Amino acid sequence: MLSLNGYRLVLWNGATDMRLSFNGLSGLVINEMKEDPFQYGTLYAFFNHRRTQVKILGWDIDGLGIFYKRLSRGTFGTPVYNSETKMMVLSKKDLLLILEGVEVRFRKRYERSVRPKKS
Repeated sequence: MLSLNGYRLVLWNGATDMRLSFNGLSGLVINEMKEDPFQYGTLYAFFNHRRTQVKILGWDIDGLGIFYKRLSRGTFGTPVYNSETKMMVLSKKDLLLILEGVEVRFRKRYERSVRPKKS
């Protein structure tokens, strides 16, 4: 899936318009988060309002990359944010738990999709 080894993971608390791509998300990182999206080693995660979609923006060796996941059912868990900065730094384990459907605050896994049956 997604290798997070050696990366700092920053999660944005505001609802993000999922139509934003490289330039829009980079602008959000620069203007709202006051960080540099072109710094190697940091990934920025953004969720839509309903928390059914996530985009993760990060600088690779030679350019920006985006990981995008849209759930077929259910929502991503909601961690506790810093109310002043509207962002938080996550551990690799916590981000992977959120992407897998575990509520980080309570460590409860929710069923979100059903594999299609083969005919």
